[in-house]
Amino acid sequence: MNQTPFMLVLTLLGAVPASTPLVAPANPAARVRQVRPPRVPPGIAACDHVIVPTGQLSRASGETLRYLVDVDGLSVGTIDFKIERRGNYAGEPATDYRSLFELDALVAAFVPVRGRAASMVPDSGFWPTVAMSDYNLQGNVFEEEMLFGADGKTLVSKRKKNGKLNERRRRFSQPVFDFVSGFYAMRAMPVDMRGCSILFGNQRAYTIWVEPDGEEEVSTPAGPRAAHRYRIRFASEKSKRPYDATLWVGINNRVPYQAEILGTSRLVARIHMYETGI
Repeated sequence: MNQTPFMLVLTLLGAVPASTPLVAPANPAARVRQVRPPRVPPGIAACDHVIVPTGQLSRASGETLRYLVDVDGLSVGTIDFKIERRGNYAGEPATDYRSLFELDALVAAFVPVRGRAASMVPDSGFWPTVAMSDYNLQGNVFEEEMLFGADGKTLVSKRKKNGKLNERRRRFSQPVFDFVSGFYAMRAMPVDMRGCSILFGNQRAYTIWVEPDGEEEVSTPAGPRAAHRYRIRFASEKSKRPYDATLWVGINNRVPYQAEILGTSRLVARIHMYETGI
């Protein structure tokens, strides 16, 4: 199945806690690709200059958000995300962001997918130092570990499918996020964010373009809330065409309230629970 809509919904509306510690792969010192923007299909421009966050990353331990996901009006599961803890990584203060997703059916394939993801981000910046994900899909087990360097411009990805390892080394002209750190960075972007970002996961780069699209009230469990609306277009290096999405982010708190992705099906994720951290 096409995993692109699934991976973007993790970006737009994150995920939750896992107790397994992050494990860094080997140091990325070998030869890497020529520096150039990731490939994109017709209908979307390459990203040669990324948007940079201007606010502070949320680092309140215990902050948790849960979203209910439906596909074409059918409820299929939940996506949570949580700031697990603050600590140190490689001798530097860092924050551990975790994720958990449990979907009974996914997009047009209507197959279950369950898994987790995590990212460690140093307090001194926005880009991750190490990230991981693992999930089960269509009877296959996928595991990926990523080690980032040069403020997000280099990485080593070690990905296993049913235990078979594939390692890739990449270099970028612009810093890239994994999906979890990209979610938190989005919350720290300027309110009038307009431009592109690059995310990496599943051993491929995703190009995401965003622009403001006005303001709108959206329904939440606490009642209607005012939100900034953003139009999004995205594609991976292996996509045959781009996809469109809409994101609603709270005006007062920069909490994403809702995301809608239009692909072969209409996927909507709505906020269900929000707990502030400490």
